Amino acid sequence: MTTTPTVPTAPLPAKADAANRAARTFVQGLVTDVAVAALPVIYDAVSGWDGAFTRGYWTVVGVSVMKTVAVAAVSYFMRLRSTPPGNPAN
Repeated sequence: MTTTPTVPTAPLPAKADAANRAARTFVQGLVTDVAVAALPVIYDAVSGWDGAFTRGYWTVVGVSVMKTVAVAAVSYFMRLRSTPPGNPAN
């Protein structure tokens, strides 16, 4: 088996790197939000609980998604403020 040598890539400019990190954080948070949304539905299916898809349910889902957007924004601005070690790009 042969391996190809890896070519070091140049660091991304700070704004591009920040956007990349924020996008990753957003996707990771969104996966968590989908799980938060799915758990009551799964619970309803196995227990006969009648609380899924109520106003309270959608409020929890909405707050969870807003939290994800806020965390992604914080991730973006924190990256702009501090350069990670080994990435001299600003």
